[in-house]
Formats: sequence, structure tokens, C-alpha cells
Amino acid sequence: MTLYRSRAANMSRLRFDVSVWVMVTMCVLSARNCWAQGEYDPNYWNQQAHDLLFEKKDYTMQKVNIAKNIIVFVGSGMSQATVTAARTHKGGENATFPFEQLKWSGNARTYCVDSRVPDSACASTAFLTGVKSNLGTVAVHPNVKRGDCVATSDKVKQLESIAKWALAEGRVVGFATTSRVTAGSNAALYAHSADKDWENDASVTAAGCNATQVNDIAYQLINGDVGKHFKVIFGGGRKNFIPNTETDESGARGLRTDGKNLIQEWKESKTGNAVYITTNSELGALNTTNIDYLMGLFSYDRLPYAADMGEEPNKETPPLVRMVHYSLEMLQKKEHSGGFLLFVEDGNIQEAHKENKPIKAFEQVKHYANAFNMAHMMVSEANTLLISMNDVGSTLSIPGYPARDTDILTEAGTSDKDSKPYLSLAYATGPSYDSYYQPNEGRVNPLAVLQGTPTQKEQTCSAAVPMSEGVNGGEDASVYATGPWAFMFSGGYEQNFIAHAISFASCITDVCGGASSVVVSSAALLLALMVRVFA
Repeated sequence: MTLYRSRAANMSRLRFDVSVWVMVTMCVLSARNCWAQGEYDPNYWNQQAHDLLFEKKDYTMQKVNIAKNIIVFVGSGMSQATVTAARTHKGGENATFPFEQLKWSGNARTYCVDSRVPDSACASTAFLTGVKSNLGTVAVHPNVKRGDCVATSDKVKQLESIAKWALAEGRVVGFATTSRVTAGSNAALYAHSADKDWENDASVTAAGCNATQVNDIAYQLINGDVGKHFKVIFGGGRKNFIPNTETDESGARGLRTDGKNLIQEWKESKTGNAVYITTNSELGALNTTNIDYLMGLFSYDRLPYAADMGEEPNKETPPLVRMVHYSLEMLQKKEHSGGFLLFVEDGNIQEAHKENKPIKAFEQVKHYANAFNMAHMMVSEANTLLISMNDVGSTLSIPGYPARDTDILTEAGTSDKDSKPYLSLAYATGPSYDSYYQPNEGRVNPLAVLQGTPTQKEQTCSAAVPMSEGVNGGEDASVYATGPWAFMFSGGYEQNFIAHAISFASCITDVCGGASSVVVSSAALLLALMVRVFA
């Protein structure tokens, strides 16, 4: 199905905004509060990304194909320390994950407009829409504050995503996640919300908003202009799609108070064969040849950790690698000759970090890497742009000088202050504080704490600050890429640049055709302004 879009409106989004340069000139004169004025205007982020985009496009004189297909993998919370430690846990310090072997890599600055450290909602808004926003908001302008009921419904303040751009150019779209399909880490693909927590109508009402005027995220996935076109949807979060008068397959009641069963609405709204599944067995039995739309909600909430999947009641949860395989089967059909966009997210890496359970986080990275490897094998680099990155960081660190080839969670050294050992992993914040510190004796011997934990996957490491759950880290995100125009993801850049580079490489907006004129006009105007100011 084709989405209609005004080309004039699209070009206006990409053209240089004179007001931004006027503001820059005023900042040169005043030298105060420059960033604060500019960052709340989406044009600031768009222009900044375009300037870098057109600089990078001249890095090569070779002919580069347009990326017909786009695959974006996101390991939420998969900081560089996490990857380093997960490598060691996997097979030693010199082990390598498949995504690390891609040809190009870079670093993306992850801060939100109003926060130095991001959450997954504002981070995904940046790399999926090309504009940075405020903490906890989903695909809305950076001048929209979290919880603003009125602004959420204002279409002028809603940001378009790469999914919308791809659909408008005839690409098919799908996504798979270990999180709830309505979580903030995925929602920016298809929804607009002033609060990432508005996943169902009851949460909208609880925030003091009118749920009939402010559409919740689950509703937007099923009925929104973008979400309703998705060919495949895999993940968790059944609770947000069924009313509180009904139970799901696990026997738990839904959370919706509007009486809507959105799963049923999804089935009834589709022309063609729409299949809904809830188990790994159902997924394995599918013949995707005759399926037009496929939705799998495999859990009441988020999916279980990879480390727990072999145990009851998680045996019927499909691994991410299998969800990716079937997603690509759906999207790579012959009738989808225009290409596709697949978004894949593993949110359980971040969840494990919040619980201060590093081994579960590392097992999840392996789970993520297997899924990535599957996708890489099923596509061609000649026409597919393949990206792997994290959205936010973690507070995990690797202190001390542990010996090579020892267990990743082991003794790293001895403190010269209390003569007790310390571990080779540590968190800045989190719930494990109480296990490692006692009011009357200070630090507890950490080796005794580890020995008292029945299974390795449940082991924690010390946290410096006690919290009910750990917080994110604000370090740069690592971005790996291969395929057409992948070299544009090298170096350092703002996180919102990623959406613009994807758009350019795949030609899903007019930016790839109008690049030269934009560069010339912006450079000429800047020169004119500088001459005016400093003459």
C-alpha cells in the first residue's frame, strides 16, 4: 500500500532554514545561550546533520549503489565496556562478535536536548527521525516537554521516522524486538508521544490526559498511519493490546480500559492473510509464502532473558535469531521488489544492566550477535545497508588488573585501604549495593557474595550507589556498518545524523537528489552573513 506525501513539504524539511543562520549570527555577537536556543528547533538538528552528510558524501569518488534494503540492529545498553566484557565471557579477550567485523565504525553522541544521559526513547527518536528530543519523549519536537498532553496531539510537532520515509518510497517495513513492541526503544518507528510510558490508554488517563484525544502507543501501532502498514511485528507486550476484562494466553489480564482488543482490530483491519501467533512452535510451523501480515506477541510483558529461555515457563519463547529469520522471509518476498526496512532491537541487555546482572547481559549480547549474523548471511552487501549499534550506554566498568583467561566476573586485585579483594566488574549504580556493603563493616568480601549465589547467571557485582535499578550511561554509542554508503557512519557525529545517513544511502527522501544545491546555498549564505558581521 502506498502512502502519499507532499514532495514540497518533504523538500522544505531538507532545505536550509535561514532562521537557523540568523540565530547563529546572533550567537556570535552575544556568545551566550547559543545551544539552548537552537536545540529546541528541529531545523537545528536537520541542518547540522545535512552539513555533515554532504561533507561525507565526497569522501569517495567510487560509484556507490543505492541501498535498496535497510537493516538496523540496536543492542540497547550495549556499551563498549559491555561488548569488551561479553567478548571475554564468550571466548576470551581476543574473541570477536560478527557485528564488530563490519567494514566501517564510528561513535554517536547520545545526549538528549535536556539531559546529558539519554533514555531509549529520546535516543531512538534521534536515530530514527533525525532530530534530538527531550528525555522520555517519542518522536515529537524538542520543544515538547515530557507529559505535555496537548503537544502530543499536535501534528505539527510530530516527527517523521525512517519507517514512514521508507513506506512512502514503496519499501516494506517490519521490526522485531525482545522488548515490548510498544516500548520507547521501538515506538519512534511509528508513534508520537510526549511520554514513553503511555503504552496503553490507562497510562494516558493516569497521567491526566484525555485518552480519546491522546492516542496511546499501542493504538498507534495498530491504527496509526505508519504502524498499520508494517508487514511483520515481533516482540512482547500483549498486556497493552487487550482490555482489562480479558486475559491473554498466560492467564493475565490486559491493561486497557477502553474495551478495545487491538489484536482483534489488527486482524480485522487487514486485506489479505493476517496471522497472529504467540509461541515459538507456532512460529516454526509457519509457511510465510501465503502470509501477507504477521504479528507475534510472545509474552505478556518483555521477552525473557536469553539465559532463561531454556527453562519453564520460557521454553515457547522464540530466540531473536529466529524472529529475524522469519522477518526477512516476510520482507524479502518477490512481490516486495522495492526493498525493505527491518528494525531489530534487543532491550534485554539494558534490562540486565539495570538489575546488575552482568552475565545475563553478556549472554544477551551473544543472543543479539547470533541474530545479527543471521541477518548478515541472508542479505547481500551490494544492495543492503546493514547497521549495528547501541542506543544508550551503561554504568558497567572493567576495573583493576585481572589475569588473562580468567572468568570475567572474578577477583581483579586487592584494595590497599581495606585489604579486601575487588571484582573485575563494577557498576556505578544499582540494586546490588546492599549485597556488597554493610553498615557496620563497610565492604563485604565480594568473593563470598559470588560463592553465595546459586547460579552464575544470577551473580551481581558491586554498585557504588544504592538504587532500586541501575541507570543508563551517557558515553558515545558505537556504530558499525557495511553496505552502500556505509563509510558515512565512520568518525564521530551526533546520534541524529544516523537517520539522515540512512535516508541518503537508501534515497528514501529527496535529500539524495538535492544535496548539492543545499550545500551551495548554505555555504553561500554563511559566507554572506560572516562578511556582514565582521566587515
